[in-house]
Amino acid sequence: MGTAAARRPAVDVGAPAQIALLPATAAALSLSSAIAHLGVTSVHFREWWAYGAFFLGCAAAQALFAALILWRPRDWLAVLGIVGNLAVIAMYVYSRTNGPPVGPHEGVPEAPGLYDLVTTAGELALVVVLLRMLGARTGRWAMRLVLVFATALWTAKATGFLA
Repeated sequence: MGTAAARRPAVDVGAPAQIALLPATAAALSLSSAIAHLGVTSVHFREWWAYGAFFLGCAAAQALFAALILWRPRDWLAVLGIVGNLAVIAMYVYSRTNGPPVGPHEGVPEAPGLYDLVTTAGELALVVVLLRMLGARTGRWAMRLVLVFATALWTAKATGFLA
């Protein structure tokens, strides 16, 4: 991504109303995920300090992202949001198929619940909104990133890495 693309607003000021609302939609989705992660932080701290720290870190990052994407929507920030949310989604899928990779519950898969499924659906919706915010060139690169992520998940499942 060149310097000009990094400084370019992710959404043009003169864009149609639906496009101009994308940063607010992204902020709302990110803040929703932050609140959900914050809501389960204490439960996870009781299980193990690192689980709680992970959820607290996710909540803080998603809340900060919500403020930043609303204040200064930029391509680089949208790409960062895509990468971050895909990482959280990947950890969710891994913990529900293989169990957490570390800690006292290592290797013991958690059952998916409605609360976490709705949160993950919101994070997937956020990735879609952020992709829509990107310019053509950056959008193509981000879409390739999403395809690599999806291929990696499929490969992990096909090879037995994910149960």
